[in-house]
Amino acid sequence: MSEMGKALLVILNKDNAEKLERCITSLLSQTAKLSKDFDILILDGGSKDNSRDVAMRFSKRYSGIYFKVQNVIGGTGFARREACEYALKKGYKFIIWGDSENVYDKSYVEKMLEKLEDCDLVGGIPKVRGGFFAHAFAWYHAIHLIFPRIYRVHIPGNNKGERTEIYRVVSYPESIRADDYGFSLALIKKLIKNKIKIKSCIANSFVIVSLPESIKDVHRWQINRAKGVAQALKIVNFKPYDVIGWSSIFLFLIVLLSLTIINYTHLLLLYLLFLFTLSIVIFIRSKDYIEKPKYIYFFTPFIGLLIHSIYSIYALIHYLRWSYEK
Repeated sequence: MSEMGKALLVILNKDNAEKLERCITSLLSQTAKLSKDFDILILDGGSKDNSRDVAMRFSKRYSGIYFKVQNVIGGTGFARREACEYALKKGYKFIIWGDSENVYDKSYVEKMLEKLEDCDLVGGIPKVRGGFFAHAFAWYHAIHLIFPRIYRVHIPGNNKGERTEIYRVVSYPESIRADDYGFSLALIKKLIKNKIKIKSCIANSFVIVSLPESIKDVHRWQINRAKGVAQALKIVNFKPYDVIGWSSIFLFLIVLLSLTIINYTHLLLLYLLFLFTLSIVIFIRSKDYIEKPKYIYFFTPFIGLLIHSIYSIYALIHYLRWSYEK
């Protein structure tokens, strides 16, 4: 492996040329050395903008940067599966997963590699960039940090590193989205069945991540996430326990709203107070993972939780429909 870096940093991209350029530029400033410590693979999902031109410009100028269009166009799960096979074939010791939305702190790769020498799975620290919806969903990117011990079983897919040997045991499901979720579930099943132990860690590696900033983009993201979750659950043959849990947040609210007709308003108010309190707690715990936190948005996780719950119902419907069809 003398002619390549020991880690493969995979950047997933589709129709995101401007941010791709910003992302790669941040990786060129790393304290870790490109082509010595790590290589970059830009894996494209069939972009129709000038992403290829941007990627090829960097690839021609810097050794260690590679561009490839996915063999199978169908979502991020197909891309991750292909990247896993590529990393194993080329002999990389580690994969660091990224996204063209990301902007990396200059020591990100170095600190991830330091942890990967001792750990099997490593999560970085996000700094979410944006306004209302960024504050509403910051917990989504920082869930492995906000809720204790979650990182032991799940790390968000755009900000983590893994030993490639893990892919000999389990790989990513070929779902359109939520493939990192499916991977975590498949890994849990394998670990329990085969009594295997892995070590998960958090690295002091910072990356700026983005979230949709319009209702239209939030809808598109959540629809794809919901479909991906349903697909991943079916592929890895896992029951939708947490999807039911997420769905119940909004469903329970609807039930209580209906009960107000027969004078159960106090239950609705108590539940709304609970959700609002939970929102404040999540905001407090997630503000350290927002690039420029604004206290005026302290209530937004409440909105984020409800939106996530509504689309989780959509995921559950897809899961049940596909189960029935089978």
